[in-house]
Amino acid sequence: MDIDKLKKWMEITQQYQNGKFWEMVFDEHPPEGMDLDEKDDSTRESPYLKYPQTDIYLTDQEVILLMEIPGAKREDIYLSVSGNKLTVRGVMHSPIVNGVTVQNERLYGEFKRDIDLPEPAKSKHVMARFQNGLLIVSYPRTFVREENIIIR
Repeated sequence: MDIDKLKKWMEITQQYQNGKFWEMVFDEHPPEGMDLDEKDDSTRESPYLKYPQTDIYLTDQEVILLMEIPGAKREDIYLSVSGNKLTVRGVMHSPIVNGVTVQNERLYGEFKRDIDLPEPAKSKHVMARFQNGLLIVSYPRTFVREENIIIR
């Protein structure tokens, strides 16, 4: 790595520390002057676009969503639902305030994730709990009676 690229990375780390982390993560283009590779990386998806990581399960009676948000506090997580879309917003705070970062693999700052649910949900039926860094959201499945359609 040459010194110019190192300087550019240092500029980015400064932006991380002043609250611009999530804006950069979800930005489709690197900051001005930040060409990480000479080749075109526009087809490569950032691993952070699917953060927090989520699993969705269907049982006979309910839809269950599990989302990993390690280190978060329950009061820093907000949920909303509209039809088949669940929105999860939150803030991840660094547990170390007065320290020099030597290695940083965990994500901090504000996040928002819209999740397409397999079946529609009504907010009054959605149950959510946060336990040991795992957000568990569930709601009853809505069974619609199968109806025949006449072909004309």
